[in-house]
Amino acid sequence: MKRIVIAAAAAFAMLGAAQAQTQTSPLYGELGYTFLKLKEEGTSTRNGAIRGIVGYAFHPNVAVEGMLGFAVNDDSERFVDPTIGAVDVKVKVQNSYGIFVKPKYAFNNNQFEVFGRLGWTRSKVKVTASAGGVSASASDSDNDFAYGAGVNFNINPRTYVGLDYMRYFSKEGTTIDGVTLGVGYRV
Repeated sequence: MKRIVIAAAAAFAMLGAAQAQTQTSPLYGELGYTFLKLKEEGTSTRNGAIRGIVGYAFHPNVAVEGMLGFAVNDDSERFVDPTIGAVDVKVKVQNSYGIFVKPKYAFNNNQFEVFGRLGWTRSKVKVTASAGGVSASASDSDNDFAYGAGVNFNINPRTYVGLDYMRYFSKEGTTIDGVTLGVGYRV
């Protein structure tokens, strides 16, 4: 009988140690590639960006996040003006940063997580136009309400991959939105 009690106590101790090893803190980080689309006055350009997120899950179904993104490529279009001729316009979403509330819900034994994002972003866009050997550039920054939704697939208790859609900006006929494929890690 004494051996059974000792064996049961050892089994419970190992179970507790195994659970302690899989516990994660509420702090997490994500890194991903964002396929951005900027639409303005009937034109559309596609950019790419690296986006990083740091979040804190203060409840199993709610987190707060900070986001920072930097452009890694730009897109250009050619217009033909009757008086000037061909005009090449290069558009680049240089950077974006923001803060979000992230409601989320895990299902299928915590294998999948669906979530939404609501918050605020500030984005900086640079436009360069060149025609006939002359070029000019301008940049502008503005902020707006941002929102999105996505899904995460947990590879293990700490690591996950995710896919999400975000509308980063929508004002005065200009929209910036994007789809991000990323990987995350819970500390």
